[in-house]
Amino acid sequence: SYYSPQLSSFVFELMKPGMERLPGTFAAQGRRLIDQCLLIIESHRPEGCTTSARVSLNVAAFMDHEALINEFLTSYLESDAVIEPQDPVLKLANTWANFVEAVQFEGDNFFSTYTYYPNGGTLKITCCDASDMLKENYASFAHVVGFSATLKPFNYYAKLSGLDVTTTKMSEFKSPFPKSNRKLLVIPQVSTKYSVRHANYSKIADGISRIASIKPGNYFVFFPSFDFLEHVAARVKAPGFKIVKQTREMRNAAVEDVIDQLKRGGDPILLFGVQGGVFSEGVDYPGDMAIGAIIVGPGLPTFDLERELLREFYEKRYGEGFGYAYVYPAMTKVVQSAGRVIRSETDRGLIVLMDNRFLTKPYADSMPADWYETSVQELVSREILKDIQNFWSGNQTAFNFDDAPEAPARGGADSFAQSRVAADAYGQSRAQEAGEEPQFSPEETSQ
Repeated sequence: SYYSPQLSSFVFELMKPGMERLPGTFAAQGRRLIDQCLLIIESHRPEGCTTSARVSLNVAAFMDHEALINEFLTSYLESDAVIEPQDPVLKLANTWANFVEAVQFEGDNFFSTYTYYPNGGTLKITCCDASDMLKENYASFAHVVGFSATLKPFNYYAKLSGLDVTTTKMSEFKSPFPKSNRKLLVIPQVSTKYSVRHANYSKIADGISRIASIKPGNYFVFFPSFDFLEHVAARVKAPGFKIVKQTREMRNAAVEDVIDQLKRGGDPILLFGVQGGVFSEGVDYPGDMAIGAIIVGPGLPTFDLERELLREFYEKRYGEGFGYAYVYPAMTKVVQSAGRVIRSETDRGLIVLMDNRFLTKPYADSMPADWYETSVQELVSREILKDIQNFWSGNQTAFNFDDAPEAPARGGADSFAQSRVAADAYGQSRAQEAGEEPQFSPEETSQ
């Protein structure tokens, strides 16, 4: 994102009230500069464009306007004006300068797009691959160490980080916490693809209700999008549970209130959120704050012009367009969401992944090494609810590959209670998953 800045008409419109409060002639000068910013953005809108389009930037226009903004900034700083927090002049200068810096980058790993909105437009420079710039910085160091809880597949992150995969040492360290404290399941009877999603809403809701009812406590249910969340939450019947939903415009105070509720205990909570959102990353929920996470499908990035251009670039450069543009970013969110449950050596918790795609290679390759021994199909249960009951009662048993189960039940709600899931039922027909066409809504992005 450092190399992918954007200019939004909406942002510049928000700067206008601040400019109006400037002393003397600075207010009028600031307004004129903002109006010119808006004109430059609008000048890049292709004729008749009502969505998004790839565009070529008028570099001279941006640089000439930066010179005018810098002159204005210099006179403003040399005046007696009091520089306040969120000063509109500094904000204008920094916003424009960040974009102009990226305008000067060259190469096929950059492209520019204009996106139309009823109240203006947005220009964005997208850096597909910053590895060349990062390599230059590494030359100043004897060694470079990169570490994170979400660095799989290693080659994906190494290549995009500018590291030589032939000389980079890659190591994965398994969780030090007892494996017996965690139950991890994949439920492949569910498909969250957009084309069939509507037919799965009730099945997903029923599964959530049944799973949570086995052991009351606080559970997270993470979705690819807010729209998906709302459809399923409306169908969930969970007597005794308090339903809490993340909203698109949730403020910090509301987030903190939810976290306080989880800490206080009381009625068990089913918290519906989105992958990549405020509840799924960067927050610890130790002890009984969260005893389970149900992750409904991989949160694939938005299917739009920018993402498809990224896919084309990655396919051409790395031969893995779908994986690089869609699968691996989505699985980062999945692993982050799953990581909310076990935060110490004493925590016990349940992690459920709902979607048949989790059994296919590009998704499984992104999972931590300690999620399964030799095959992701180990995570498929023949008797889902019974296995979860056994986990909570302490009678957990290992998956037996020699006991070949029947094909997965596809009936209705009872398929969760009476499933006989074949460990290899979904792997064969979806072996080409890495090359599939994305099937999801244009609003599929998480916030």
